[in-house]
Amino acid sequence: MIRIEDKKKCCGCTACYSVCPVDAIDMVEDNEGFLYPKVNSTKCIKCGLCEKICPYNKKETNELDLKECFVAFNKNDKERYISSSGGIFILLAKKIVEQDGIVFGSAYDDEYLAEHICVDNEKDLEKLIGSKYMQSRIGNSFSQVKKFLQMDKKVLFVGSTCQIAGLKSFLKRDYENLICVDFICLGTPSPKVWKDYLDTFFENELITAVNFKDKKYGWNNFALKISTDKKTFCCVGKQTYYFTGYYNFLYSRPSCSNCIFKGNTRASDITLSDCWGYANIAPEMTDNNGLSCIVCHSPKGKNLYNEIIKDVNWKKMSFDDLIKYNSNYNKSAPMGERRESFWDEYNVLDKKELFAKYCSPQEIPTNNNIVKKIVEGFKRIIGVKL
Repeated sequence: MIRIEDKKKCCGCTACYSVCPVDAIDMVEDNEGFLYPKVNSTKCIKCGLCEKICPYNKKETNELDLKECFVAFNKNDKERYISSSGGIFILLAKKIVEQDGIVFGSAYDDEYLAEHICVDNEKDLEKLIGSKYMQSRIGNSFSQVKKFLQMDKKVLFVGSTCQIAGLKSFLKRDYENLICVDFICLGTPSPKVWKDYLDTFFENELITAVNFKDKKYGWNNFALKISTDKKTFCCVGKQTYYFTGYYNFLYSRPSCSNCIFKGNTRASDITLSDCWGYANIAPEMTDNNGLSCIVCHSPKGKNLYNEIIKDVNWKKMSFDDLIKYNSNYNKSAPMGERRESFWDEYNVLDKKELFAKYCSPQEIPTNNNIVKKIVEGFKRIIGVKL
């Protein structure tokens, strides 16, 4: 019987929930808004499958990792613009759908929380485009994936690195018709915090659209855009309460601080990410509309990438450069210094007061402030009393 005694050792992947033969496990939300397995002891038959299937008990190193790396962007300007990075995911997904396959990925539900759904047509693929900065609920997706694979359907599963590790563990073997895509992750934020953020700052408004990485101010200065029936909010992400708290590691899942699925333990066929080293890796491809790094780990992943290569502008890049400019490929997100106090006061303070206290963005200096700081610095150097 699985018991979660250390929350740093549960990523909420649902492998145990999905494998239970008597449905004795429920995924239950904790005080931080993350789901953890809870066993109904009266239904449990003590088969031990939930413990055996847990990816934390099956960590393996991928010694055959190809690590073929590319930097690329989608030639279709519209698809590229509405995507978080260079628009590579939508091309991979369309290719699978063209082959009568199924695509699993994260979409918004009616409350703009993230959940995994399956899509079998090009129109609905748009629901899966874009980063969702919260942990996506997997639900019964693992069981659905297995069903489609056994029907000989080609399946593309897109999720966080730990979700893919859970899926592969649940399936127990590799399927030739399964291709998994993950992304370089800084940590998965709490859906509870996201919902409370919306309820606090968009109270009595009907949310009609959310884009966590809107490119109104450019891809490398992405904005959080929230449309409602009353207004459109669009602000550079780093200047919002939500992203400030995220970057201060106040509400990522505890397991993200010790992720065992990064680096050579990735179970994906392809890893996608922003190309943050663009100025040195591919300056000739940089136009601030989005640029992706692609890492092909397996022949399956490389073959799928080759199928879309005519639709992208691309060049090869080195794996060392990817690591140099995006260390989160290997590195876990730390626990924030104020994380504990944030959660201690979460249900004590008014939410506006809470966000203001813990998640206030740093002020962007105006030109006058910049000049003032330069003058003050110069005075210090020459010994003038301020």
